[in-house]
Amino acid sequence: MRIVSLWIALFVLLCGLRPMPGYAAARGNDPSVLSEREVRSAVTRFLAEKLEGRGWQTTIAQLSFPQGIRLPKGTRELELIAPSSWDGWGPVSLALVVRVNGEIQKNLPLRLQVDARTDMVVATRQLMAGTVLAADDLQLQQRDVAQAGGLQIREISEAVGKKLRTMARSGAPIRSNQLEKVPVVRGGQLVTILAESAGLRISVTGRAKSSGGIGDLIRVENLSSHREIPARVIDATTVEAAF
Repeated sequence: MRIVSLWIALFVLLCGLRPMPGYAAARGNDPSVLSEREVRSAVTRFLAEKLEGRGWQTTIAQLSFPQGIRLPKGTRELELIAPSSWDGWGPVSLALVVRVNGEIQKNLPLRLQVDARTDMVVATRQLMAGTVLAADDLQLQQRDVAQAGGLQIREISEAVGKKLRTMARSGAPIRSNQLEKVPVVRGGQLVTILAESAGLRISVTGRAKSSGGIGDLIRVENLSSHREIPARVIDATTVEAAF
């Protein structure tokens, strides 16, 4: 029987005839089977919507889902559902919901790996922990988002004047969790407390009860009333309180 089948296949090949439906050569383009092309197109649209405005360059490095899934005839819609914690890069397991004529036909697991690149702040030289960053310590380079663990800094101005909590190697991305504000007001020092409302501006002398950098909210004591109030640090000698 196997010899007969081989002779039939050879005859078809020599005569230039198309194989009959049911032969393996005819199964590759079966429209009832969910194709990788359809799924990849849906993933590409999904990523474009999720990452809109980020300016990332993304590549689908890995895409896997159950093969040979057959579906009834009709209009297909593919919806991807990602974990809320996924930020659009790296490996992730998604749910692929397939609808035909508006009705759910399949809910499939899909494994995806996304490589993403973007401009980020990197160290121009090795920087030790405790370094207060200056502009010439930093530069913008395009790197893989994974190198910064998703905590990349996009602008040099966001890092200048802040202190490194840990060492940064030359060329390494500076991560947002590596930085802390440099305190300009120290706990116990005298400060000017400003309060302004409806054109009325008041200033009194106070004492900082804690340390803070520019923009930080700290507790200060009004030395006239001896009340403690929250105030935002403006500079090394001035804080601003809500009126």
